[in-house]
Amino acid sequence: MSAFIRLLTAALNAYIEHIRLKRDTRLDDLQDELDRLAADGSPASKLRLERVAQRIKRERERTIRSPDHYID
Repeated sequence: MSAFIRLLTAALNAYIEHIRLKRDTRLDDLQDELDRLAADGSPASKLRLERVAQRIKRERERTIRSPDHYID
């Protein structure tokens, strides 16, 4: 039984790390898009730049927020 619990714990920890890696990769992609849009400088790029910056802000807030944020 304890071997099963260790295996389950290892699997859950691997899943958590996988989700963190996906989140970090998503943030990196958004930041790359932000850099590309900033280099363009067109009016449409400026609007898109604001939207991407808002997405990055939301992603970072979600990372900082505690899991029981909505329990209150």
